[in-house]
Amino acid sequence: MGLSPFYEKHVSASGYPIVASGAVDDHALLEAAYLVDLMLARRPDVREAMIESGSRMIVMGYQEWTTDIPEYSHFDNPDYWDRRARGLGGSRTDPVCSCAEENVLAYPGDPYSTENILIHEFAHNIHLRGMVRVDETFDTRLKAAFNQAKAEGLWEGKYASTNKNEYFAEGVQSWFDDNREPDHDHNHVNTRTELVEYDPRLAALCEEVFGDTVLVYTKPATRLRDHLAGYDPTAAPTFRWPERLKKAGKEILKDAQNRGGR
Repeated sequence: MGLSPFYEKHVSASGYPIVASGAVDDHALLEAAYLVDLMLARRPDVREAMIESGSRMIVMGYQEWTTDIPEYSHFDNPDYWDRRARGLGGSRTDPVCSCAEENVLAYPGDPYSTENILIHEFAHNIHLRGMVRVDETFDTRLKAAFNQAKAEGLWEGKYASTNKNEYFAEGVQSWFDDNREPDHDHNHVNTRTELVEYDPRLAALCEEVFGDTVLVYTKPATRLRDHLAGYDPTAAPTFRWPERLKKAGKEILKDAQNRGGR
């Protein structure tokens, strides 16, 4: 793949590349591959389009920060990005998506402990590196569903109302029963059943992309077999934000609360 020497580990999710530095636990890469395979189980065409586009998943180590990643090292305001993101989804011009070891393996201190960020960020990549290549109408139809939801007051003040890309990724999390309980960024919708009832247009788009794929996300500690055999969650390290990011963290939280009207 011609990647930076920063990357010392690589696994394949049925051809889709997942990479990490040598500091990342092997089980994190294997768990990432497991989730990628489940999400794309019904869409080999989308997987192939993503691979051909150069898409790949990076697993950040629990003591690595966003701008430590070679593909993100050019970001302005590194303290903001290091505190803001433990995973990014890529774009039409950026093939890379990412997640974080502490979230994938559910370490103590995981700041996103009530959701799996890989599912959200990989949903972005499926949309922007896969679906737009296999169906040129998808993005237009997604935009129409988003605009209609906004017109009806759905997701008001919540993260899903930010733009059509976040609308889709948040919907995918709920499609796989992996969204947070109500807070400044989320309403009551966090399961497939609730999504179908609340926003049937978004649910229909998720069904179109993923079909009847069964993925009800549960933490690794509930399934210590197969690729997770040998992983001991009781010996997991604890994630902690570094002192230098505390100021940025307060500003980011304030922005999120303002978005939610709190």
